[in-house]
Amino acid sequence: MTFSALLEEFKRRNVRKTLAIYLSSALTGIGIIKLFQEVFGIPTFLFPVIVSLLTFGLGNVLVFAWYHGEQGEQRVGFREVLLHVAFLSCGVFLAFRTAEAPAKIAVPAGTKSIAVLPFKNMSESKEDEYFSDGMTEDILTQLSKIGDLRVISRTTMMKYKDTEKNIREIGNDLDVNTVLEGSVRREGSRVRIVSQLINAETDEHLWAETYDREMTNVFEIQSDVARQIAAALKAKLSPEEITRIEHKPTSNMDAYGFYLRGRDHYYRYQAEDNQKAIDFFKRALALDSTYALALAGLGDAYCQNAQKFMFPVEWYDSAIAESRKAIALNPSLAEGHKALAFAYEGKGKVQEALSEYRTAVGLNPNYSAAIANLGSLTQGLGNLDEAHKLLTKAVSLAPDRMFAYVSVALVYQTLTMDSLAFAWYDKAHDIDPDQLIALTQRGWLHLMRKEYDEAKRLRDTILARSPDWPLGLDFAGGLETYLGNYSKAQRYYDTLVVWGMQEAKYQLVYVLLKQGQTARGSALLRETLDWYMKEMGQQPSSYTALEAAILQSLAGNIPEANRLVNVAIEKGLRDYRWLLVDPRMEKLHGDPTFQSTMELLKRDVERMRQKVIEAETAM
Repeated sequence: MTFSALLEEFKRRNVRKTLAIYLSSALTGIGIIKLFQEVFGIPTFLFPVIVSLLTFGLGNVLVFAWYHGEQGEQRVGFREVLLHVAFLSCGVFLAFRTAEAPAKIAVPAGTKSIAVLPFKNMSESKEDEYFSDGMTEDILTQLSKIGDLRVISRTTMMKYKDTEKNIREIGNDLDVNTVLEGSVRREGSRVRIVSQLINAETDEHLWAETYDREMTNVFEIQSDVARQIAAALKAKLSPEEITRIEHKPTSNMDAYGFYLRGRDHYYRYQAEDNQKAIDFFKRALALDSTYALALAGLGDAYCQNAQKFMFPVEWYDSAIAESRKAIALNPSLAEGHKALAFAYEGKGKVQEALSEYRTAVGLNPNYSAAIANLGSLTQGLGNLDEAHKLLTKAVSLAPDRMFAYVSVALVYQTLTMDSLAFAWYDKAHDIDPDQLIALTQRGWLHLMRKEYDEAKRLRDTILARSPDWPLGLDFAGGLETYLGNYSKAQRYYDTLVVWGMQEAKYQLVYVLLKQGQTARGSALLRETLDWYMKEMGQQPSSYTALEAAILQSLAGNIPEANRLVNVAIEKGLRDYRWLLVDPRMEKLHGDPTFQSTMELLKRDVERMRQKVIEAETAM
């Protein structure tokens, strides 16, 4: 049949007319579904599923028109049934694959990316393992200063040490184009470093070099590797980046050795190791008092003492002092600015911390820890679209950072993009099933959506695995409060108050009053309200302001409660849906001023949500 005859046959069978009607209806339906998804928060996975079905449905429509487009009745034949089944099967298969797609890390097309595998220690002494690991990190750090590259973080890559996975599998795991691998051998005053850059898709060797030099040349080797890889990947290098890459941190190789040992212990994240890290950093500084990296290491270790190991908060002051010394010696040292930001954050100096984190990221665009911390701070201040950009970038650089996934999920949750929030909570739990924070946050989202059966299931799972975990008990108390089981909720909150959890007191006040325990409830209300109002006069946060607002509403002071709600919003509160369903705020729910505030907040969240949707669409 000729082409013109085929067109004539299409016309006779009304194929073109049927096709036009289908396409018009499908496009209208897609537009309506997209609108409903954005307005009513319909799960986002449904959109690509429906598009998949409609796409292959086009084949079914063409088959139907061909066999039944003529006048009169036409019988259904075997060939027609077979074609319908084929198109329908393909559509259903693609729809299921689309629906089951996990949370994806958004990486712009054409990104030049690299993962640096831990270099093998070829020295006779296994004690030199810290040196080969240190060389790996230093080369990775040099590469991460190049803004035109995406460089996977050290914490992620160290998990591939002695891996049995091949280059293609690693590239697929991390979504990178290239992988750098190598080895280090140290003998006396000489060092031999072998490195090769491999295309992760084809296994093609893009560049290779063997360096056999004196130890005093080790920094030149690291700089040269970075320059050679940038050239191989055709990555742009600015003059400032070249200067930072070629900077020699110390002329004392013994000081460098102590610094590497200190960093090795710091990354073990244990109290005893952290003290060893401090000792090694100090030994490095005793040999070279101008060693800025060792000063920054001290600042980080001092912060870790206060944050992770319950040392007095004065350690943050010491961290600030050491970090400032590092920056004074080398203003372009990203590690110094990150350590200073970490200390400011611990002191509650949010704006100062933001400024230093931004400087650190500007100096090292692949500094995943600084990017993640900056993203979390930005999220806390309510700038959700900016936080989304930072946190998803942090995840792309460190795909195994469970807490970053939780942070991204919280952003999606606040933006009312719940299906994505659920997907990212699930991914966080898959990365580290021993941690219960992702399950707990997922449970709170189900609770807010009034999906009580799923919230109960998660509550039971969490308490079965960790019956004394404070955040699990807090979630259990919240669930019973929402269900109106106030005596059960009281048991959880009583336990938490005995354990010293201040945040449990305002929740306990509510359930006591709901049970008619007026004397105890009123006394606890006065005591807790006094504490919160003092906090409001010092360093108010969105959380303390909101909890103070709840207490003021329970005390019947609605104008003051509304004022404090506005303070919480100024400090970064954005999750208006919680405020509209939280039973502890029931006295505010019918207040016109509160309702007006929520409407304004909702508009602000929708504005940021649209920015995130546009950013993701542009990827």
